[in-house]
Amino acid sequence: MRYISLIFLLLTSLFFFANDGFVEPGDEQENDTINQKKEGKKEGYWIIYAHMRNLSDYKPSSVIEKGSYIKSRKYGLWKKYFPNGNIMNEIVFKNGRASGNFKTYFPNGNLEEEGFWKGRVYVGGLKRYHENGTLAQEKTFDSSGKTNGTVKYFYENGQEELVFTTVNGVENGEAIRYYPNGDIKEKLTFDESGNLLNREEKQRIHPAIEDSRVVDTDEGIKAEGVENLNGTKIIDGYHKTYNDDKDILMDGEFKDGKLIDGKHYIYDEYGLLEKIEVYKKGKYVGNGVL
Repeated sequence: MRYISLIFLLLTSLFFFANDGFVEPGDEQENDTINQKKEGKKEGYWIIYAHMRNLSDYKPSSVIEKGSYIKSRKYGLWKKYFPNGNIMNEIVFKNGRASGNFKTYFPNGNLEEEGFWKGRVYVGGLKRYHENGTLAQEKTFDSSGKTNGTVKYFYENGQEELVFTTVNGVENGEAIRYYPNGDIKEKLTFDESGNLLNREEKQRIHPAIEDSRVVDTDEGIKAEGVENLNGTKIIDGYHKTYNDDKDILMDGEFKDGKLIDGKHYIYDEYGLLEKIEVYKKGKYVGNGVL
């Protein structure tokens, strides 16, 4: 009897390693129908665990991704996960290639991007989001993967940042760039070939209360020349400062001309928000959510 029990345990172990994985309780597939191979090729429903890929960022029992194979090619809906267990993406595959609806997510669980892929190009409507959940971009692609129609970029606060039109992937006609408060920042005009014909900068209707230049220091961000409109220096306490383009630059508590607790906004060469540096007790602690 003991001999039979040992044989049973040995066969069970061999079955486990042959499947190269294990099943968590409550998964939607039966234990004996997952991670199968036919003629050396993956077939049917598979669950890929971290121990199968030797990934140090995940716990060995964590699910990395799951979906179905046909002759070792991904088919249908596949789901992939972050180390924290939140879903990373949901992608439809056909013959091993992404083809169909897809969604990608931020590690915090918020939607990052959603659209449709076909032959490695975007087709139809595409939406991208800021990590806080607000819409970041909205555009439409034709069957060849070129944008057509209105393209919109948005600030984190939901305000439109840039609006323009494309024809066969090329800017055409008028483009308008806005300040975060909705005032028009500039107007640009393109010809049918996408060449810039005219750029018209606009005066901000609702000017910033404060203006400043920034110098990095060991403790905090020092705001040199920070003045109110009446020419007086900003005193200690809460303030918002703005750059020469009248975009918000610093937002938080100041002491001795330095940002002690708050955010420092960094822009790229085109004036688009690139990142937000966060300071606490005069020290840089990381980047904020765009």
